Amino acid sequence: MVHSAPERIVSSPKQDKFVLWFEEVGIEDVPLVGGKNASLGEMIQQLSAKGVNVPTGFATTAYAYRYFIKKAGLETQLRRVFANLDVEDLPNLQAVGRQARALVLNTPFPKELELAISDAYFKLCQRYGADPSLCTTEDEEEIMRMRNCAYDTDVAVRSSATAEDLPDASFAGQQETYLNVHGVKNVLEACHKCFASIFTDRAISYRTVKNFDHFEVALSVGVQKMVRSDLASSGVMFSIDTETGFKDAAFVTAAYGLGENVVQGAVNPDEFFVFKPTLKEGYKPILNKRLGTKEIKMVYDLGGGKQVKNVPVSESERLQYAITDDEALLLAKWACIIEDHYSEKRGQYSPMDIEWAKDGQTGELFIVQARPETVQSQKSGSILRDYKLKGTSNILVNGRAVGEMIGQGKARVILDVHKIGEFKAGEVLVTNKTDPDWEPIMKKASAIVTNQGGRTCFDGNTKILTNQGFMTLQQIYDQGYQGLSTIAFNPETQKMEWKPILDVMKRRSHLMTVSVSQTGRVLDNILSVTPDHKMVNLRQGEYVKTEIQEMLSQKEMVLVSQNVPTLPVNNEGEDLDLAYLLGGIITDGGVYLRGNRGEVQFIQKETPEKEAFIATMNEKMTAVYGKSFTPYLKAESSGYIRGEKVTGQATAYRLHSKAIALDIQAQEANITQQLLTNSTEFAYNFLAGVIDGDGCYHKNRINIYISEENLLQAVIIACLKINTVPQVTRNRNIHNVQIVEKLEEILQYTQRVKGDITPRQVQTRFFSASQLLSDDVTGQLKLRKDKNLLISEKQLRETGGYESLLDSDVRMQRIIKVSEPQPADVYNITVADHHNYLVFTSKYTPIVVCNCHAAIIAREMGIPAIVGCGNATGILKTGQEITVSCSEGEEGRVYEGLVPFDIIETPLDNLPKTRTKILMNVGNPEEAFKLASIPCDGVGLARLEFIIANHIKAHPLALMKYDELTDESVKKEIAELTLGYENKADFFVDKVAQGVGTIAAAFYPNPVVVRMSDFKSNEYANLLGGADFEPKEENPMIGWRGASRYYDEKYREAYGLECKALKRVRDDMGLTNVIPMIPFCRTPYEGRRVLAEMEKHGLKRGENGLQVYVMCEIPSNVILADQYSEIFDGFSIGSNDLTQLTLGLDRDSSLVAHIFDERNDAVKDMVRMVIEKAKHNNRKIGICGQAPSDYPEFARFLVELGIDSMSLNPDSLLKTLLDIAKLEERLDANR
Repeated sequence: MVHSAPERIVSSPKQDKFVLWFEEVGIEDVPLVGGKNASLGEMIQQLSAKGVNVPTGFATTAYAYRYFIKKAGLETQLRRVFANLDVEDLPNLQAVGRQARALVLNTPFPKELELAISDAYFKLCQRYGADPSLCTTEDEEEIMRMRNCAYDTDVAVRSSATAEDLPDASFAGQQETYLNVHGVKNVLEACHKCFASIFTDRAISYRTVKNFDHFEVALSVGVQKMVRSDLASSGVMFSIDTETGFKDAAFVTAAYGLGENVVQGAVNPDEFFVFKPTLKEGYKPILNKRLGTKEIKMVYDLGGGKQVKNVPVSESERLQYAITDDEALLLAKWACIIEDHYSEKRGQYSPMDIEWAKDGQTGELFIVQARPETVQSQKSGSILRDYKLKGTSNILVNGRAVGEMIGQGKARVILDVHKIGEFKAGEVLVTNKTDPDWEPIMKKASAIVTNQGGRTCFDGNTKILTNQGFMTLQQIYDQGYQGLSTIAFNPETQKMEWKPILDVMKRRSHLMTVSVSQTGRVLDNILSVTPDHKMVNLRQGEYVKTEIQEMLSQKEMVLVSQNVPTLPVNNEGEDLDLAYLLGGIITDGGVYLRGNRGEVQFIQKETPEKEAFIATMNEKMTAVYGKSFTPYLKAESSGYIRGEKVTGQATAYRLHSKAIALDIQAQEANITQQLLTNSTEFAYNFLAGVIDGDGCYHKNRINIYISEENLLQAVIIACLKINTVPQVTRNRNIHNVQIVEKLEEILQYTQRVKGDITPRQVQTRFFSASQLLSDDVTGQLKLRKDKNLLISEKQLRETGGYESLLDSDVRMQRIIKVSEPQPADVYNITVADHHNYLVFTSKYTPIVVCNCHAAIIAREMGIPAIVGCGNATGILKTGQEITVSCSEGEEGRVYEGLVPFDIIETPLDNLPKTRTKILMNVGNPEEAFKLASIPCDGVGLARLEFIIANHIKAHPLALMKYDELTDESVKKEIAELTLGYENKADFFVDKVAQGVGTIAAAFYPNPVVVRMSDFKSNEYANLLGGADFEPKEENPMIGWRGASRYYDEKYREAYGLECKALKRVRDDMGLTNVIPMIPFCRTPYEGRRVLAEMEKHGLKRGENGLQVYVMCEIPSNVILADQYSEIFDGFSIGSNDLTQLTLGLDRDSSLVAHIFDERNDAVKDMVRMVIEKAKHNNRKIGICGQAPSDYPEFARFLVELGIDSMSLNPDSLLKTLLDIAKLEERLDANR
């Protein structure tokens, strides 16, 4: 075969060259070489001098691609292939793509193009160390001969679409990449495949959908020297936070091996967040870093049949970061340099998406790609929208408003979920109530109106059972819901399941009190709930959702859970002997620690009926700890029982061992967690120990007498684990737990408490006959149904039906109303999947409740909704034009017709400035970047408790004294948490520094006031290892908390860790906007002692601009404000504690909750006094709490007094800011 001589290209302009070196191109050459290649050239030319390393290479041009298509005559053939393209027909699309790619691949490159690529590759080989004699020639014959020679220069071959009006980022991932390509033959083959990749199915589909001509798009191929990251690490970084759009953080990811795994999301990489402003000033601001799993890495397939392959990463490497902190900082610095350069070049802010690699042979870092970030950078700034009606009309119905928007359209009344197909987008949905089945049309609605529902909630003291034990809804709101799960009812399986908590909310509403019992006559087993809250109800054998006020009017019964499922965690085995032993000691004994001595004991009379219990306790102690109790006869004593004097002598059974005492103390503190994670066998053994220790059996009833709340909760969980619901009564401070079910099973485990069980005439598990039975029942069943009586499990079984219900986890009890609704703060949570969860009454009866579904969806989707309208479905008609207004306060109104309205848009960068600084309360560092987009003057309250409880989870002293811990299970958990930390205390300092640093960075340079830890002793005890270091206090609310801990010999070294963390944030990260604040400082003397402790750890007030504030939450803070002003730089009024201590009430007590009000004259006098004193002493003073947003009159009161700042929750901040601006304007006008 005779070959014609290849054409020589003699023209020199860029646009007429087949190949351009990266050094020859810049960002203006995107049409010639595509965005990737132009960017590489731009960085090599402009940023190398600034220290940014970029491996060089060359690019084939758009001209080269078009030359190939034209020279081979491919366009005509390709147009013929594309003539019948139908991208909606997948087989057709695949066939067209396959034919087009085959045409390109089966057509050889023109010799002149092949020569240009080969020549460039040989020069690249020379630059990277290949034999110069093989690389300098440009003789065509020599080059052709050397095509089959082996060269060591490994390259990456990547394709990139090119066109004037097609941003490269739009085509990301649509063409191909080839790694570890060696030799000119393989390079040419890879280039050929890249040319063909312009016709991949996804690229063809994309261009068709976007109306781009397939033949106007050209393709460039970049050939770049590989960085040997297969021997080290690589990753992706962004000069912007990709989740929130926060502009001041660089986000760096890293994994082992070549970078494709990170780019494609095939591995979970390490992550680093670096704060750009102080990085540029020379600080080392790594705000956060997270260790990824990094299971695999991509490496060269040396000696194999592929270019690259994935291999597992060793366990030891996975537990280490893929790069050092210094390397992460250098990469972040390069990200700043690249971003600044492109922003200047384009004349606008241009965040960047950057790929990097580390060479394992030289240890050098390189940038291998950089392109504009195309998600967050394209989002417009936030806008506050305020909806205002311009006219009025007849009000047709009203109810409770959800949101603050206005929607309008034609009404569509639908009463049956099966008819939702009739709904049209843009209509107003009008229905009785909604549930998840309605979601598809709710999201299309312009507004929603329901007869039922409301902003439904519970009292803050309402308890739920979480994976961390019992918690109140207020605790969850204050501490955060992240990581928490609770129990929900699955209506399909009729079983209880653990489900994650997705959200928690708080608002102002009205609460009524109801009481739950089997008889309906008990008045003190209470639940405080909004009247319109929906319960999971049983009607005609079907599970439905019904408002509690409707259930009360219909005298219906509520669903009660009789089971707590085992928490799904990895449990390495349970100790049944320990379960019994703990039950016996908790109820009938104790643990005593004095200095270096420890003792475990229980007390019993040596009577024949006690012998079995005493022997079993010795047996269990020996089995668990290898030691037994020693008896010590106590002195004779006397007392009165029921008015009669009783004299007797008991024996104390003691075991002296500090290690055992410490371990049992820790096990006691963790008993609820053990019951949740272990089997029913564990629960039976624990109950047996409790009953033998301090229980009795009489006439088919077990009684246990309990004074400690922790033990009561443990017994409740144990009973529910074995599918029995105990009855709880209370006499003064003693709870009597009565168990009337599973008696035969329980007494098989007990040793002391025994008795004969007689067949029960009265059953224990009941259901509502009227809610369960159908209308066609007869006889006794009809009588029970008509009279709304209970029907027992036994009676239902005798019918031969209801098997699934009888096998379920529920039963029913009566509910009665105890008190009328009163104003109160109310709380609610959102739980995954089933839209319901368990709440516990005051006596721990577990009730199945749910959310107002319409309100939840409306909030999520930003749709105006009015719920609880009563008879909206009867008044409103399908097709009727209506306006739904939620913009007029708590009452939502449905107007006749389409009432005109305005949407007043306030750009958040143009909000009014107020004299009163508007600050934000922030607890969760993970939300800080997102919240930073809300304009404010800084953070007035950042709580350390959230960081400690959710990110650290362990008591600081347990970390510092890890080797002294005796509970092996606690040590194991701490070891897992602190993996990679030789000094466990460093883990605490790192996590606090990262959490505080993230919040401080988000709002930099505005002030961020960080309240030092303010857990109560019982809350500290709940942290891992905390029970070893915390006292048991009768009233932790006013006990060992706040400042009193910081200088105490028993805690000062733990407080030192907090100080070290804040010093790192200020000194190492450069975040000097952090202001520490001391909580619950009872006296000025305490304040001085705390400042002295801080100074020991490098935090000296006045140095490096350090200010220290104090919480004003105790009357002494107000009375002695002049003295406190000499010690501290500012005050923050904690209205919750100040109110309760001024009024002398316990805000956790529902009995006096109605008295709690920040607007009380006594509280206002306290607030007035401290503001005046702070002003007199030239000290800053603010308030952190919701009172100013909840009560406009209270906000006015504060503004009139000249308070410096208000710190608010994020959801109310903007509205309050605008209200304060108007208020200040009115006050100025009246002066």
